[in-house]
Amino acid sequence: MEINREQTIIKFNFLKKLFMIHHQITGIRKPDRHSSHEHITAVRYDGFVWPREHVIKLITAGTDAFYVVGGGQRIPVRVIRPTFPRQPFLETLPDRTQKDNLLSLPEC
Repeated sequence: MEINREQTIIKFNFLKKLFMIHHQITGIRKPDRHSSHEHITAVRYDGFVWPREHVIKLITAGTDAFYVVGGGQRIPVRVIRPTFPRQPFLETLPDRTQKDNLLSLPEC
């Protein structure tokens, strides 16, 4: 029996997403809440506050997925990797409001 590499990868990715742990982010921490130049430094999920770097590692590893609730729907959180020397950061795709839903969350 010949194994099709592409089909194997597709099945693996499907199973990985199926068993991925999903977390709702319910709060953010930012040095200056009103600054457009400072990024989120920590987020609250599962009742605890975690550093941004921790969440970025989990998303990048593909073991966990994060989302916020906005407009009655789940909006995925993604990692943005700007050019060096800027640090990676978290954001959501804007929904109908055209705003980053993470920034709408309460302070934690």
